[in-house]
This record gives sequence, C-alpha cells and structure tokens, in this order.
Amino acid sequence: TDPNAIYMGLKCGSPSVSHGHMDVGSFVLDAEGERWASDFGMQNYNSLESKGVDLWNMRQNSQRWTIFRYNNLAHNTLTVNNQLQLVDGKAELDDYSSKSVFANAVTDLTGVYNDELKSAKRGIAIIKGKYAVVRDEVEAANKVSALRWTMVTTAAVTITGANTITLTKGNKKLLMQIKSSQPVSIKQWPAFSSNDYDAPNPGATLVGFEAVIPSGGRAAFNVYFSTEKNKGAIDHQISPLANWPKD
Repeated sequence: TDPNAIYMGLKCGSPSVSHGHMDVGSFVLDAEGERWASDFGMQNYNSLESKGVDLWNMRQNSQRWTIFRYNNLAHNTLTVNNQLQLVDGKAELDDYSSKSVFANAVTDLTGVYNDELKSAKRGIAIIKGKYAVVRDEVEAANKVSALRWTMVTTAAVTITGANTITLTKGNKKLLMQIKSSQPVSIKQWPAFSSNDYDAPNPGATLVGFEAVIPSGGRAAFNVYFSTEKNKGAIDHQISPLANWPKD
C-alpha cells in the first residue's frame, strides 16, 4: 500500500531449468518508487537464432552462456575466479521470515559454485522497513578465490568513498555501504558486449566490488541500501545468516 516502501526479491533454483539463466542468487530492489537493482531479462530469441547462436544447448560449455544477459557476470549475484555458475547446480530457499522487524530470505549457493568455493550462502533482508541488506558468507576451496559482487542498475553511479556508493535517479538517491571482513575494491563495469549477437543495454551499468579470499579462508560481506533519511537507522552489526529470524 506504500508506493515508497522497500521491496526485494531473491532468485533461487538452477540455470538448468527451462529458459534458465545463470542468475542464481540474484536479487532486485525497489525503494521510493524506483527500481535500483535491476535485471536485464531475456533477449529476443530471434535476434540470437538469426545470428546462428547455439541458444538451446544447455551444456556447461555451450555458446548459450556467452550471451551477455544470460550469465552470472551480468546478474546481481557472485562470480568467482571469473567462472560461470554450474549449469547443474541448484540453490534451495533455506529459511525465511516475514516478520516486519527483519523480513528476510536465505539460500545456499554452494551448488552453483562448488568448483570454486567450498561454501557460499546469501541472505537478503529488509529491516524495520527502513533499509535493506544483502549478506554473503563464503569459504574458499583449497585455492585463492577472486570474488566479484555485481549489481545491475539504471541509476547514475557515484563512488563516494572506499566502501560507499551513491545511486541517483532524478532527485532521489539510494546509498550503498559495504562492510566486509576482507578488503574490497569498488568497481564499475560496462553493460555491453563485443559479441555481434548481444543486444544493447542503454542506460544500464554494472556496479559492485572485488575481493580476494585466501585459500581455505572465510569471508562475510554486507551491502546496505538506504535512502538518505534512513541512513542513520542502519545497524552495521548484522548477525551471521544462521542467526537470522525464521518463520
């Protein structure tokens, strides 16, 4: 009933489902009547088939997964060691709560990254209706893991600090604050591809960060989203996912 309320959605499942993308763990976010974390959606099938793209081959090494809009590099999720999510992997909805004080959902992403990570879990939450958080807990396998956290947005992006980003749409602003156990490097990536079969994505950009997790190491990343009027409400001491409220 409130057009300015915060809304979040979380994607679980598997890339192997019919018409699936490598978007497991992806989220969308609305606030103040605007969408801030977006999804490109599908590309017109004829535009791909007319270029001879092997669109309906769902194998791990298929040309399908080179399509810009279809792989994890262009979704609001994680990429590890620049690798694709595993087609046959799956993420279940582990827990959730609809309580307004800490509405949340938690999923185990390990199955789509288990060639690169020992474990990966993601939770999204809206806290007291005032701000939102995306929390990732990861454990590296027996090798160094280069993690990329990506979000698609059609807002103007301004990097305002070592761990802060401001998104702007007209006279509305959304603040992103990153708190993590490992150092991060904030990044922006262009929302286009050099492939002649990829559709353009005007007005969109990819924003997020990169971090390095040592072999066998664990790391936790919290990304907070708030309007300017609610930035003082953020509690940066978010508990581990195992302690989040459940219905």
